[in-house]
Amino acid sequence: MIELIFFTFFLLNTIYVLSLAIAGHFYHRPSTDNQLVLNKIGIFVPSYKEDSVIVHTTTELLKVDYPRSHFDVIVIADSLKPETVARLEETRAIILPVSFEKSMKSKSLNFAFNAVKDTYEIAIIADADNILARDFLKDINGLYNQGYQVIQAQRVAKNLNTPMAVLDGLSEAINNHLFRQGANALGLSSALIGSGMAFPFSLIKEELSKINSAVEDKALQVALVEKGHKIFYQKGTLVYDEKVETPEAYKNQRRRWIAGQYETLSKNFIKSFKLLAKGNINYFNIAVCQNIFPSRINTIISLFLLSTTFTLIYSHAHEVILRWWGLTLTFIIALAIATPRQYFSAKLVKALFLMPLVIIKTIQAIFLSRNANKTFIHTEHKNNTLDNSY
Repeated sequence: MIELIFFTFFLLNTIYVLSLAIAGHFYHRPSTDNQLVLNKIGIFVPSYKEDSVIVHTTTELLKVDYPRSHFDVIVIADSLKPETVARLEETRAIILPVSFEKSMKSKSLNFAFNAVKDTYEIAIIADADNILARDFLKDINGLYNQGYQVIQAQRVAKNLNTPMAVLDGLSEAINNHLFRQGANALGLSSALIGSGMAFPFSLIKEELSKINSAVEDKALQVALVEKGHKIFYQKGTLVYDEKVETPEAYKNQRRRWIAGQYETLSKNFIKSFKLLAKGNINYFNIAVCQNIFPSRINTIISLFLLSTTFTLIYSHAHEVILRWWGLTLTFIIALAIATPRQYFSAKLVKALFLMPLVIIKTIQAIFLSRNANKTFIHTEHKNNTLDNSY
């Protein structure tokens, strides 16, 4: 009975991932040509102790191809060095120094939304290490003019300079295909990812004011979908994001993600089934399906451990052995279907040798994830070079 329960759970997980992997290849990217109205855009950049990258990021954000009179870069300078703030103030960006007893991204953003004097039609959320593609604002403006309001842009690797960065970039690329591209292709909302996001300014100001969490992106997407907003994923509108370079940094990052995943599930589980009974599949997908199943790396670890365990226990029951290893192979095939072609390279082969250490760090992250969502876990960024060649 226990074996059957485990198998049913991971079978549903595999079917879900395989369905999204296939659906992702039927995604359609709409045109962004509608520039008849130039909306005023605010790019909000929370920056906590990001002295190494924030000046470069701010300078690059000010170079985007959009009329200068119609956009601002607003840097929320949390615990930056005085000399960094001074350098930022030499740019054309709006600098808002803040200091919190307990820093959180949501606190910085809420402060900025209330502090800015200008009114914006669109708010863009970017991280302190993010570089936006030159046409990013034009794409967002064109989509907004067509009625798309909540938009998640395509976040891609800014750096592939270490094997860990390659694996981190691959993970994000697969998740883009599954939970953004594939979800939209099936008529569902994209998952938010924390940066490269666009909202009507009045909407994000209202909704984020209700959130005080270290996993604000997950809380925000649930709140938006509950109110009937659909999150649209725009492939090809690029935001370059620094990938972690070491397994230790990966472990710390995953601690918060795992904690946030199960916090979201526990808070919304019962409500999800009530709304599902009323036909709200979108909410159920965002709140339950995207959180109840383990992450892709955790699923692979679990499948190999369970397949090995049940092979030893049921050594004479060939049908049990075949179905477990068949399920494991099917899940790997699903991930391969969701992997962008450019990742099939010599860099990936080299990076795969790091997998044993990544698995150890992932297991450590699971055990250390308790209450990690209640504390802001800072990932240090230091890369100012755009180098994501394969």
